[in-house]
Amino acid sequence: MRRMLGVAVAAAMALSVSAASAEDITGTVSNIDLTRATFMVDGKTYVASPTNTVGAKLEDLQEGDTVKLSVTTADVQSGKTPINVMTLEKVE
Repeated sequence: MRRMLGVAVAAAMALSVSAASAEDITGTVSNIDLTRATFMVDGKTYVASPTNTVGAKLEDLQEGDTVKLSVTTADVQSGKTPINVMTLEKVE
């Protein structure tokens, strides 16, 4: 019984890790809203929270800047808006 429980726990952990994989996106910033900490890239809305997003600060970006961002594939697939940004980098 313990062995089966161990296998089930390992399988659940493997699924959660695969569901939390990251997707890198590069595109041009538009529609920056500092009040809501949101911006758009390629027609999708993202949020860059100062408490959980690493890298460039949203207030340092301008519309038309090219950025590279990382988001979880789970957030993208869920269709929820805005999509939470894990890392945000301005591309020079």
